Amino acid sequence: MPAPAPAPDPERLPGFVLCRGGLEEVVEEELRELEIEVIGRHKRAVEITTNLAGFYRANMGLRSALNVLRPIRSFNARNYDLLYYQSRKTNWHKLFPVDARLRIDVKGHSPKITHTRYAIHRVKDGITDTFRKLCGGVRPSIEKRDPDVHIVVYLEKHRATLALDMSGTPLFKRGYRIEHGEAPMKEDLAAGILSLSGWDRRSPLLDPMCGSGTLLFEAWMMAAGIAPNLHRGFGFESLLDYDEALHLAEKRKLEARETHPEDLRLLGIEIDQETGSTMERIRDRYFPKSPIQLRRGKFQNVNPGPGFGALVCNPPYGLRSGTEAEIMPLYSDLGTFLRTYLKEGSAAVYTANHDAAGSFGGRQSSSIPLLNGSLEGRLYRLKKTQDDPVRSG
Repeated sequence: MPAPAPAPDPERLPGFVLCRGGLEEVVEEELRELEIEVIGRHKRAVEITTNLAGFYRANMGLRSALNVLRPIRSFNARNYDLLYYQSRKTNWHKLFPVDARLRIDVKGHSPKITHTRYAIHRVKDGITDTFRKLCGGVRPSIEKRDPDVHIVVYLEKHRATLALDMSGTPLFKRGYRIEHGEAPMKEDLAAGILSLSGWDRRSPLLDPMCGSGTLLFEAWMMAAGIAPNLHRGFGFESLLDYDEALHLAEKRKLEARETHPEDLRLLGIEIDQETGSTMERIRDRYFPKSPIQLRRGKFQNVNPGPGFGALVCNPPYGLRSGTEAEIMPLYSDLGTFLRTYLKEGSAAVYTANHDAAGSFGGRQSSSIPLLNGSLEGRLYRLKKTQDDPVRSG
Protein backbone atom coordinates (compact mmCIF):
# COMPACT_ATOMS: atom_id res chain seq x y z
CA MET A 1 0.00 0.00 0.00
CA PRO A 2 1.48 3.39 -0.93
CA ALA A 3 2.29 5.79 1.85
CA PRO A 4 -0.39 8.42 2.41
CA ALA A 5 0.28 11.83 0.91
CA PRO A 6 1.54 14.38 3.42
CA ALA A 7 -1.09 16.70 4.79
CA PRO A 8 -0.96 20.18 3.23
CA ASP A 9 0.73 22.82 5.34
CA PRO A 10 -2.12 25.00 6.64
CA GLU A 11 0.16 28.02 6.70
CA ARG A 12 1.13 27.75 3.02
CA LEU A 13 -0.72 30.11 0.72
CA PRO A 14 -0.63 30.48 -3.06
CA GLY A 15 0.62 33.70 -4.58
CA PHE A 16 1.50 35.48 -7.82
CA VAL A 17 4.17 38.13 -8.25
CA LEU A 18 3.44 40.44 -11.19
CA CYS A 19 6.23 42.06 -13.20
CA ARG A 20 7.04 43.61 -16.56
CA GLY A 21 7.41 41.32 -19.53
CA GLY A 22 11.05 40.28 -19.78
CA LEU A 23 11.74 40.42 -16.03
CA GLU A 24 10.14 37.10 -15.05
CA GLU A 25 13.48 35.30 -14.66
CA VAL A 26 14.94 38.19 -12.66
CA VAL A 27 11.96 38.17 -10.28
CA GLU A 28 12.22 34.40 -9.89
CA GLU A 29 15.86 34.73 -8.82
CA GLU A 30 14.98 37.52 -6.39
CA LEU A 31 12.30 35.32 -4.82
CA ARG A 32 14.79 32.50 -4.35
CA GLU A 33 17.23 34.91 -2.69
CA LEU A 34 14.39 35.83 -0.31
CA GLU A 35 13.84 32.10 0.42
CA ILE A 36 10.37 32.04 -1.12
CA GLU A 37 9.32 28.90 -2.98
CA VAL A 38 8.72 29.36 -6.70
CA ILE A 39 6.11 27.13 -8.36
CA GLY A 40 6.36 28.33 -11.95
CA ARG A 41 6.82 31.17 -14.37
CA HIS A 42 4.02 32.78 -16.38
CA LYS A 43 3.83 35.71 -18.77
CA ARG A 44 4.51 38.79 -16.63
CA ALA A 45 4.08 36.79 -13.42
CA VAL A 46 5.83 34.28 -11.18
CA GLU A 47 3.76 31.79 -9.18
CA ILE A 48 4.78 31.14 -5.57
CA THR A 49 3.68 29.34 -2.42
CA THR A 50 4.52 30.86 0.94
CA ASN A 51 3.13 31.96 4.31
CA LEU A 52 2.29 35.37 5.71
CA ALA A 53 5.92 35.97 6.62
CA GLY A 54 6.90 35.24 3.02
CA PHE A 55 4.31 37.66 1.68
CA TYR A 56 5.63 40.37 3.97
CA ARG A 57 9.24 39.58 3.03
CA ALA A 58 8.48 39.57 -0.70
CA ASN A 59 6.87 43.00 -0.58
CA MET A 60 9.75 44.54 1.33
CA GLY A 61 12.56 42.77 -0.53
CA LEU A 62 11.62 42.39 -4.20
CA ARG A 63 13.34 44.85 -6.52
CA SER A 64 11.98 44.10 -10.01
CA ALA A 65 8.36 43.25 -9.23
CA LEU A 66 5.19 45.32 -9.51
CA ASN A 67 2.69 43.67 -7.15
CA VAL A 68 2.36 40.58 -4.96
CA LEU A 69 -1.07 38.94 -5.21
CA ARG A 70 -2.72 36.49 -2.83
CA PRO A 71 -5.34 34.49 -4.76
CA ILE A 72 -8.65 33.93 -3.00
CA ARG A 73 -10.71 32.10 -5.63
CA SER A 74 -9.99 30.79 -9.14
CA PHE A 75 -12.60 29.64 -11.63
CA ASN A 76 -13.51 29.19 -15.29
CA ALA A 77 -14.56 32.67 -16.46
CA ARG A 78 -16.94 31.91 -19.32
CA ASN A 79 -18.91 35.13 -18.94
CA TYR A 80 -19.38 38.27 -16.83
CA ASP A 81 -22.17 36.74 -14.74
CA LEU A 82 -19.72 34.18 -13.40
CA LEU A 83 -17.53 37.01 -12.17
CA TYR A 84 -20.51 38.18 -10.10
CA TYR A 85 -21.51 34.76 -8.80
CA GLN A 86 -17.97 33.77 -7.81
CA SER A 87 -17.42 37.14 -6.13
CA ARG A 88 -20.76 36.74 -4.34
CA LYS A 89 -19.70 33.31 -2.99
CA THR A 90 -16.45 34.63 -1.49
CA ASN A 91 -16.31 35.38 2.25
CA TRP A 92 -14.87 38.85 1.85
CA HIS A 93 -16.06 39.82 5.36
CA LYS A 94 -13.47 37.43 6.76
CA LEU A 95 -10.66 39.09 4.79
CA PHE A 96 -11.08 42.81 5.42
CA PRO A 97 -13.39 45.07 7.47
CA VAL A 98 -16.67 46.41 6.19
CA ASP A 99 -15.48 50.02 6.40
CA ALA A 100 -12.50 49.37 4.10
CA ARG A 101 -12.18 51.51 0.98
CA LEU A 102 -11.79 49.29 -2.08
CA ARG A 103 -10.24 49.53 -5.51
CA ILE A 104 -10.79 46.81 -8.12
CA ASP A 105 -8.64 46.32 -11.21
CA VAL A 106 -8.37 43.78 -14.00
CA LYS A 107 -4.99 42.45 -15.11
CA GLY A 108 -4.07 39.86 -17.73
CA HIS A 109 -6.06 38.82 -20.77
CA SER A 110 -9.03 36.57 -21.57
CA PRO A 111 -10.86 35.85 -24.84
CA LYS A 112 -14.17 35.88 -22.92
CA ILE A 113 -13.70 38.85 -20.58
CA THR A 114 -12.79 41.79 -22.78
CA HIS A 115 -14.72 44.73 -21.28
CA THR A 116 -12.63 45.82 -18.30
CA ARG A 117 -15.10 48.30 -16.79
CA TYR A 118 -17.98 45.85 -16.89
CA ALA A 119 -15.81 43.13 -15.35
CA ILE A 120 -14.93 45.51 -12.49
CA HIS A 121 -18.61 46.42 -12.10
CA ARG A 122 -19.69 42.78 -11.76
CA VAL A 123 -17.00 41.95 -9.20
CA LYS A 124 -17.85 45.09 -7.21
CA ASP A 125 -21.52 44.10 -7.13
CA GLY A 126 -20.61 40.62 -5.89
CA ILE A 127 -18.44 41.99 -3.08
CA THR A 128 -20.88 44.65 -1.90
CA ASP A 129 -23.85 42.26 -2.03
CA THR A 130 -21.91 39.80 0.16
CA PHE A 131 -21.27 42.48 2.79
CA ARG A 132 -24.86 43.76 2.67
CA LYS A 133 -26.19 40.27 3.44
CA LEU A 134 -23.72 39.39 6.18
CA CYS A 135 -23.11 42.81 7.77
CA GLY A 136 -26.57 44.21 8.31
CA GLY A 137 -26.85 46.04 5.00
CA VAL A 138 -23.51 47.82 5.40
CA ARG A 139 -21.01 47.64 2.54
CA PRO A 140 -17.49 48.90 1.77
CA SER A 141 -17.02 52.03 -0.32
CA ILE A 142 -15.12 52.32 -3.59
CA GLU A 143 -12.03 54.55 -3.59
CA LYS A 144 -9.81 54.59 -6.67
CA ARG A 145 -7.07 56.99 -5.54
CA ASP A 146 -6.24 55.95 -1.98
CA PRO A 147 -7.85 52.57 -1.20
CA ASP A 148 -7.28 50.47 1.89
CA VAL A 149 -7.72 47.22 -0.02
CA HIS A 150 -6.87 46.56 -3.66
CA ILE A 151 -8.59 43.60 -5.33
CA VAL A 152 -7.25 42.28 -8.62
CA VAL A 153 -9.16 40.20 -11.14
CA TYR A 154 -6.31 38.32 -12.80
CA LEU A 155 -7.24 36.83 -16.18
CA GLU A 156 -5.24 34.09 -17.87
CA LYS A 157 -6.81 32.46 -20.93
CA HIS A 158 -10.20 31.09 -19.81
CA ARG A 159 -9.61 31.36 -16.07
CA ALA A 160 -10.12 34.22 -13.68
CA THR A 161 -8.58 34.58 -10.25
CA LEU A 162 -9.86 36.93 -7.58
CA ALA A 163 -6.88 38.10 -5.56
CA LEU A 164 -5.92 40.48 -2.78
CA ASP A 165 -3.08 42.79 -3.73
CA MET A 166 -0.75 42.42 -0.75
CA SER A 167 1.35 45.33 -2.05
CA GLY A 168 -1.30 48.00 -2.41
CA THR A 169 0.69 50.80 -4.00
CA PRO A 170 2.88 49.23 -6.77
CA LEU A 171 6.28 48.14 -5.50
CA PHE A 172 8.24 50.44 -7.82
CA LYS A 173 7.06 53.33 -5.63
CA ARG A 174 9.87 53.04 -3.09
CA GLY A 175 9.22 56.47 -1.63
CA TYR A 176 12.56 58.11 -2.40
CA ARG A 177 11.69 59.61 -5.78
CA ILE A 178 9.73 62.58 -4.51
CA GLU A 179 10.86 64.54 -7.56
CA HIS A 180 12.41 63.53 -10.85
CA GLY A 181 13.72 64.71 -14.19
CA GLU A 182 12.19 64.37 -17.64
CA ALA A 183 10.98 60.91 -18.80
CA PRO A 184 12.04 59.10 -15.57
CA MET A 185 12.65 55.36 -15.44
CA LYS A 186 10.55 53.34 -13.00
CA GLU A 187 12.49 51.78 -10.14
CA ASP A 188 11.51 48.18 -10.86
CA LEU A 189 12.71 48.52 -14.46
CA ALA A 190 15.98 50.08 -13.31
CA ALA A 191 16.59 47.20 -10.89
CA GLY A 192 15.78 44.64 -13.59
CA ILE A 193 18.13 46.31 -16.06
CA LEU A 194 20.95 46.21 -13.50
CA SER A 195 20.34 42.51 -12.86
CA LEU A 196 20.37 41.74 -16.59
CA SER A 197 23.34 43.99 -17.37
CA GLY A 198 26.05 41.66 -16.14
CA TRP A 199 27.16 44.00 -13.36
CA ASP A 200 28.59 42.03 -10.42
CA ARG A 201 27.51 44.55 -7.74
CA ARG A 202 31.15 45.21 -6.84
CA SER A 203 32.82 46.66 -9.95
CA PRO A 204 32.82 50.46 -10.34
CA LEU A 205 29.63 51.45 -12.16
CA LEU A 206 29.12 54.45 -14.43
CA ASP A 207 25.93 56.05 -15.76
CA PRO A 208 26.87 58.77 -18.29
CA MET A 209 23.31 60.12 -18.57
CA CYS A 210 22.05 59.54 -15.05
CA GLY A 211 19.08 61.92 -14.95
CA SER A 212 17.66 62.00 -11.41
CA GLY A 213 19.72 58.94 -10.47
CA THR A 214 17.30 56.01 -10.40
CA LEU A 215 19.79 53.49 -11.83
CA LEU A 216 22.46 54.59 -9.36
CA PHE A 217 20.15 54.49 -6.34
CA GLU A 218 18.93 51.02 -7.26
CA ALA A 219 22.53 49.92 -7.85
CA TRP A 220 23.55 51.11 -4.38
CA MET A 221 20.70 49.23 -2.69
CA MET A 222 21.58 46.07 -4.62
CA ALA A 223 25.28 46.30 -3.77
CA ALA A 224 24.60 47.07 -0.10
CA GLY A 225 21.89 44.42 0.30
CA ILE A 226 19.32 47.08 1.25
CA ALA A 227 15.75 45.88 0.81
CA PRO A 228 14.09 48.54 -1.37
CA ASN A 229 10.72 48.81 0.38
CA LEU A 230 11.43 48.70 4.10
CA HIS A 231 9.95 52.10 4.87
CA ARG A 232 6.60 52.24 3.10
CA GLY A 233 3.11 50.94 3.71
CA PHE A 234 1.49 47.89 2.11
CA GLY A 235 -1.96 46.61 1.27
CA PHE A 236 -1.61 43.64 3.63
CA GLU A 237 -1.67 46.03 6.61
CA SER A 238 -5.42 46.60 6.04
CA LEU A 239 -6.34 42.90 6.10
CA LEU A 240 -7.92 41.19 9.10
CA ASP A 241 -5.11 38.63 9.42
CA TYR A 242 -2.36 41.28 9.47
CA ASP A 243 0.31 40.37 12.03
CA GLU A 244 2.23 43.50 12.95
CA ALA A 245 4.77 41.64 15.10
CA LEU A 246 5.52 39.23 12.25
CA HIS A 247 5.87 42.13 9.81
CA LEU A 248 8.38 43.82 12.12
CA ALA A 249 10.31 40.56 12.60
CA GLU A 250 10.67 40.09 8.83
CA LYS A 251 11.77 43.70 8.48
CA ARG A 252 14.51 43.15 11.05
CA LYS A 253 15.69 40.02 9.22
CA LEU A 254 16.04 41.97 5.98
CA GLU A 255 17.88 44.78 7.74
CA ALA A 256 20.36 42.22 9.08
CA ARG A 257 21.32 41.36 5.48
CA GLU A 258 22.69 44.83 4.77
CA THR A 259 26.43 44.91 4.08
CA HIS A 260 27.42 48.45 2.96
CA PRO A 261 30.49 47.48 0.90
CA GLU A 262 33.63 49.59 1.07
CA ASP A 263 35.49 51.05 -1.91
CA LEU A 264 32.47 50.85 -4.23
CA ARG A 265 32.40 53.55 -6.94
CA LEU A 266 29.10 54.72 -8.39
CA LEU A 267 29.35 57.70 -10.73
CA GLY A 268 26.69 59.59 -12.63
CA ILE A 269 27.09 62.30 -15.28
CA GLU A 270 24.23 64.70 -15.96
CA ILE A 271 24.05 67.64 -18.36
CA ASP A 272 20.92 69.33 -16.96
CA GLN A 273 21.67 71.42 -13.89
CA GLU A 274 18.20 71.19 -12.35
CA THR A 275 18.00 67.42 -12.84
CA GLY A 276 21.46 67.01 -11.34
CA SER A 277 20.38 69.03 -8.31
CA THR A 278 17.32 66.80 -7.94
CA MET A 279 19.57 63.74 -7.96
CA GLU A 280 21.80 65.23 -5.25
CA ARG A 281 18.83 66.15 -3.05
CA ILE A 282 17.46 62.60 -3.23
CA ARG A 283 20.92 61.16 -2.55
CA ASP A 284 21.55 63.40 0.45
CA ARG A 285 18.12 62.78 1.97
CA TYR A 286 17.61 59.06 1.36
CA PHE A 287 21.07 57.62 0.65
CA PRO A 288 23.53 59.70 2.72
CA LYS A 289 25.87 56.75 3.29
CA SER A 290 26.09 55.85 -0.40
CA PRO A 291 29.26 56.41 -2.47
CA ILE A 292 27.24 57.91 -5.35
CA GLN A 293 28.99 60.85 -6.99
CA LEU A 294 27.79 63.27 -9.67
CA ARG A 295 29.74 65.02 -12.40
CA ARG A 296 27.90 67.80 -14.20
CA GLY A 297 28.14 68.46 -17.92
CA LYS A 298 27.96 66.65 -21.25
CA PHE A 299 29.31 63.14 -20.93
CA GLN A 300 31.25 63.77 -24.16
CA ASN A 301 33.31 66.37 -22.26
CA VAL A 302 33.77 64.47 -18.98
CA ASN A 303 36.68 62.15 -18.23
CA PRO A 304 35.30 59.81 -15.56
CA GLY A 305 38.73 58.43 -14.73
CA PRO A 306 40.06 54.90 -15.10
CA GLY A 307 38.80 51.65 -13.72
CA PHE A 308 35.13 51.45 -14.64
CA GLY A 309 34.18 47.86 -15.36
CA ALA A 310 30.47 48.40 -15.91
CA LEU A 311 28.31 51.01 -17.60
CA VAL A 312 24.53 51.20 -17.54
CA CYS A 313 22.40 53.99 -18.97
CA ASN A 314 18.99 54.98 -20.27
CA PRO A 315 19.63 57.63 -22.95
CA PRO A 316 16.89 59.75 -24.57
CA TYR A 317 14.93 57.87 -27.22
CA GLY A 318 13.93 60.75 -29.46
CA LEU A 319 10.35 59.70 -28.76
CA ARG A 320 9.50 61.44 -25.51
CA SER A 321 12.40 63.87 -25.36
CA GLY A 322 14.94 65.07 -27.93
CA THR A 323 14.57 64.75 -31.68
CA GLU A 324 15.64 62.10 -34.14
CA ALA A 325 18.26 64.44 -35.60
CA GLU A 326 19.88 64.72 -32.16
CA ILE A 327 19.68 61.04 -31.26
CA MET A 328 21.98 59.54 -33.91
CA PRO A 329 24.96 61.79 -33.01
CA LEU A 330 24.25 61.28 -29.30
CA TYR A 331 24.28 57.49 -29.66
CA SER A 332 27.43 57.65 -31.79
CA ASP A 333 29.11 59.72 -29.06
CA LEU A 334 28.00 57.14 -26.51
CA GLY A 335 29.73 54.42 -28.52
CA THR A 336 32.94 56.50 -28.58
CA PHE A 337 32.64 57.04 -24.82
CA LEU A 338 32.29 53.29 -24.28
CA ARG A 339 35.37 52.51 -26.31
CA THR A 340 37.38 55.21 -24.56
CA TYR A 341 36.56 54.84 -20.88
CA LEU A 342 35.14 51.40 -20.21
CA LYS A 343 37.88 48.98 -19.26
CA GLU A 344 37.38 45.25 -19.80
CA GLY A 345 33.81 44.70 -18.68
CA SER A 346 30.18 45.08 -19.64
CA ALA A 347 27.82 47.81 -20.77
CA ALA A 348 24.05 47.82 -20.94
CA VAL A 349 22.06 50.51 -22.72
CA TYR A 350 18.26 50.61 -22.54
CA THR A 351 16.43 52.38 -25.34
CA ALA A 352 13.23 52.26 -27.36
CA ASN A 353 14.95 53.77 -30.42
CA HIS A 354 16.10 50.59 -32.14
CA ASP A 355 17.01 52.27 -35.43
CA ALA A 356 19.62 54.36 -33.63
CA ALA A 357 20.96 51.59 -31.36
CA GLY A 358 23.55 50.52 -33.92
CA SER A 359 25.23 53.90 -33.54
CA PHE A 360 26.58 52.91 -30.13
CA GLY A 361 27.18 49.28 -31.13
CA GLY A 362 23.90 47.71 -30.07
CA ARG A 363 22.58 44.70 -31.93
CA GLN A 364 19.06 43.36 -31.62
CA SER A 365 20.36 39.77 -31.58
CA SER A 366 22.02 40.42 -28.22
CA SER A 367 19.24 42.56 -26.74
CA ILE A 368 16.41 41.81 -24.34
CA PRO A 369 12.89 43.22 -24.87
CA LEU A 370 11.58 45.08 -21.81
CA LEU A 371 8.47 47.21 -21.83
CA ASN A 372 8.68 50.74 -20.42
CA GLY A 373 5.01 51.57 -20.08
CA SER A 374 3.67 51.38 -23.63
CA LEU A 375 7.14 51.76 -25.17
CA GLU A 376 8.74 48.60 -26.52
CA GLY A 377 12.26 49.13 -25.22
CA ARG A 378 15.24 46.80 -25.43
CA LEU A 379 18.29 46.34 -23.26
CA TYR A 380 21.37 46.22 -25.48
CA ARG A 381 24.26 44.42 -23.79
CA LEU A 382 27.83 44.93 -24.92
CA LYS A 383 31.22 43.59 -23.85
CA LYS A 384 34.65 45.15 -23.99
CA THR A 385 37.75 42.95 -24.21
CA GLN A 386 41.38 43.49 -25.11
CA ASP A 387 40.93 41.86 -28.52
CA ASP A 388 37.55 43.39 -29.39
CA PRO A 389 37.09 46.89 -27.93
CA VAL A 390 33.28 46.97 -27.85
CA ARG A 391 31.01 44.26 -29.17
CA SER A 392 27.45 43.11 -28.59
CA GLY A 393 27.14 40.08 -26.41
